[in-house]
Amino acid sequence: MSFGLAVRKKAPSVTFTLALRFSLVLALAVLSLAVLFTFALKRYIYNSQSRELKDSAEELALALKTNAQPEQKEKIPYYITYAVYQKESQEILETNDPFLPLLEATKGKTKKFISKNYFIDGDLRILYFAMEEESDEYGSLVIQTALNLDTDSSSLFLRGIPVIVLLAFLPVLFVSFLTALLIAKRSLAPVVKMTEAAKKISSTNLGELLPVKQKDSSAENISTGNLDELDKLAVTFNDLFVRLKKDFDRERGFTSDVSHELKTPLAVILGQANLLLRWGKDDKAQLEKSLGIIVEEAESMNAVITNLLHITRLENKKLLPQKEKFFLADFFARLKEEVQSLSPDAKVSVSVSKDLNLFTDREMLHQIFLALISNSIKFCKEKNLELTFSALQKDTKTELCIVDNGPGFKAQDLEHVFDRFYRGDESHTRSAGGAGLGLSIAKALTQSLGGTIVSFNAESGGAGVRLELDN
Repeated sequence: MSFGLAVRKKAPSVTFTLALRFSLVLALAVLSLAVLFTFALKRYIYNSQSRELKDSAEELALALKTNAQPEQKEKIPYYITYAVYQKESQEILETNDPFLPLLEATKGKTKKFISKNYFIDGDLRILYFAMEEESDEYGSLVIQTALNLDTDSSSLFLRGIPVIVLLAFLPVLFVSFLTALLIAKRSLAPVVKMTEAAKKISSTNLGELLPVKQKDSSAENISTGNLDELDKLAVTFNDLFVRLKKDFDRERGFTSDVSHELKTPLAVILGQANLLLRWGKDDKAQLEKSLGIIVEEAESMNAVITNLLHITRLENKKLLPQKEKFFLADFFARLKEEVQSLSPDAKVSVSVSKDLNLFTDREMLHQIFLALISNSIKFCKEKNLELTFSALQKDTKTELCIVDNGPGFKAQDLEHVFDRFYRGDESHTRSAGGAGLGLSIAKALTQSLGGTIVSFNAESGGAGVRLELDN
């Protein structure tokens, strides 16, 4: 029993393939030009030979009519043979080549005549022209001129052209292949560098970027065409790696935050369960207290998971907005009632035109403002809550704002208030309550509506959030 190992053939390099294809294209181009040149030259020589044969036949006809002396026929080129004979009897009246066969009139055209084994030592190949001429003395005559194709220099040159082209073509093809190989290798050198750099990039070092020849490789230069195609490719991949790094970093932070958020309630539940095991059977007060804490922490965990699933569905476009047109004055009136039911002492003011309407998903927008209101209530516990709702139309956009009278955002927190589980300090304290997902949900909902959301500090010192949506 024999075992064989399959040998995988190594694929040819792109450099070699490009050089070979270029050489083949060049070879086809050279051959095509050579064929066209040969055909044109052959046609030119054929026309020249035909013209010479006709002119010589006409000279002979003129000489016969005028009874010209033999020296007057010296105008006929030495390499042209001729014969003058009677058409009916085929009696030769005059010729400079006794071996020239007598052929019929060609009716104004030149023709080729080939006879195998015509001579003892070979064939006869001629190009000839024959015309009829009437003579008072001899009757109907045929004047025939011919050109031996085996001895004519032009014909011999035409036969040698294919050999010349072949001998010149092979070194040209070889040189063109080497030149194309060098050019392709130098042109693809950046691709080789990018490939080597890409091999070193993994999820742990996404900060490594592909090399770019141009120093300024911003996205603006890509759009204005200041970079070549390879630089554009490298910059595009670099942008992809940057986005992937942000996603990986966000996912790592997300995993860490989820672990942190679930670790605390699980620890509390475990601690209360141990208390129940020790004293819960005999101490009813402890039993009720521990069960209440366990339920509270379980509800907190359920809220975290529910909110995370909600954000995921929004980001994956599984919740599509159902848009409708409605008046913002009615929308803010509903919010005012809900705020006063949640915080009876709260003061709510609304600044909006009665006829200002908006075309969007009313319920999604309602969820956004409920999350913002909940956040304001959470951080304004030390004094009576004051909220201001406002809306203003700007061209094709509508700007909606909510401002409270709380402590506002810290400067270092403004860029992160919409991040998941962010509570305004590194320790993620639970003193303010909630899981730090309300504003994240508000941002995801705003993006689903095709709008933008930003946080700011009002001049009065309170926290503000501004939404911008299409009309």
